[in-house]
Amino acid sequence: MKKQKIGRNEQCPCGSGKKYKFCHGCHLEERQGSQSRNAVDNKSEVLEKQRLKQQGFGRPIHSVLENGRRVVRVGSTTYHSNTWKTFGDFLFDYIKIVFGSEWGNEELRESYDERHPILQWYELVCKQQQAHAGLPNEIYTMPMTGAAAAYNWLSYNLYLIAHNAKLQETLVARLKEPKQFLGAYYETFVAAAMIKAGFELEFENEADPTNSHCEFTATYPETGVKFSVEAKARGAGKVHADVGKQLGNALRKKAKYKRIVFIDVNIPDKLDEQQVIPYVPELMAGLRRMESSLKIKGVPAPAAYVLVTNYPFHYSLREKDFRWSVVGEGFKISGFKADKQYTGIREALNDEKEHYEIYKLVDSMRDHYQIPSTFDGQIPEFAFNKNDVRLIVGQKYSIPVDGKGFSGVLTDAVVDELGKKVTGIYRLDDGRSIIATCPISDLELQAYQRYPETFFGVYKETTQKQKDPVQLFHWLMDCYGKTDRAKLLEFMKDHPDYNQLIYKSQAELAFLYCERIAHSGISMSSKK
Repeated sequence: MKKQKIGRNEQCPCGSGKKYKFCHGCHLEERQGSQSRNAVDNKSEVLEKQRLKQQGFGRPIHSVLENGRRVVRVGSTTYHSNTWKTFGDFLFDYIKIVFGSEWGNEELRESYDERHPILQWYELVCKQQQAHAGLPNEIYTMPMTGAAAAYNWLSYNLYLIAHNAKLQETLVARLKEPKQFLGAYYETFVAAAMIKAGFELEFENEADPTNSHCEFTATYPETGVKFSVEAKARGAGKVHADVGKQLGNALRKKAKYKRIVFIDVNIPDKLDEQQVIPYVPELMAGLRRMESSLKIKGVPAPAAYVLVTNYPFHYSLREKDFRWSVVGEGFKISGFKADKQYTGIREALNDEKEHYEIYKLVDSMRDHYQIPSTFDGQIPEFAFNKNDVRLIVGQKYSIPVDGKGFSGVLTDAVVDELGKKVTGIYRLDDGRSIIATCPISDLELQAYQRYPETFFGVYKETTQKQKDPVQLFHWLMDCYGKTDRAKLLEFMKDHPDYNQLIYKSQAELAFLYCERIAHSGISMSSKK
């Protein structure tokens, strides 16, 4: 099958010799008109889901294209350029805007080894761009080396802070100061992580040196719960994973609310076949020991959510075999332990509810690990590649059947990843439905693996392997949470406690049904 959209002024594939719009196409005008509003709404929904997956839960990127110039609004300030084809293009320039050309040019006059780290990264990124750039104004890709990751992530972090809160002059000044750079650099990661998770930030007054306080207060709008957030980064050159010093210093800070302490271990970590994070066992053992031994001014240290990260980009400036990681641990918080074992789903759900905001934060950090390349949430592989025709549910395509050309609307499709092909169901103009297959390119397959739910332009639930009973429970609740009470009772008619179930509400029945199915599913999988 050839993937080719049929234009209204093209010859109809039925062989009549008429233009498509005067032949089979005209019969669909009325039907398409009635469906247009739904199509627009669906497209908006799909785009929003993709945007959230790319950008997280902070303020969306505000940008428009006007007369060939890209306009981007950051907070209350507007910037524009005719060279920003991608969001990455904007970020490459935004960091220059934040720090100022005068400071950057002054640093560039120094030798490479004497320059500020930001300008070292900048030079390496520029060399990468020169090596991979194509024709003028042509969009190209290049490997995400450590230098590119460090430079672009800093720019993205600064953008997120400025767009969602306020970029403090004191933070920019500390970033310019080499001795303070590492700590300030890490603070941008912490603030950006909270923003992408949907938290609202309120920074403390950095101009007051007499007051020892955390970096900022973070509020989760959904629940209204506030947290005092502190960030500590270890110096470079360490081979162990002891974070006792950083944790102690963080817990000495005054805090108005529940504490979240971020600590970056700052050690090299390259990808391996086992995907094992080597420092985690030592890290966990150290934190557990400190729970009983750490004291602040002679008093047992307060409880805190501890999120230990590792952003090792600067160890692989010219390579791309690095990985970043995050490990969550409850310091003196029994319900938030990295290795806690549960006897049942309900116990796990109770802990999840108790520490809801932190679960959401960790999930976001694991999900939003890439910098957006589009401004509006489009799938990059399709946004920047106009040569291939994309399969979209609801659109019309030409389909050769028995040597004859037919036109049909794609109504559903599935991807065979191993076979690298798409099988689609098409409704022909005469009302018949046929099944046809076509190959899928490596680029399309890459896009599908990242966006399986929206790959075909509509939101489509995908069957994904659930990693634990809680994940399976949540997936089941998405499916059955609003199921009619009578239907749920029908599903559970063979349960031994059916006579008691008939007195339960719809919400209680849905919970019990999903809980039991999750338990059963996990039990069956464990016996295989």
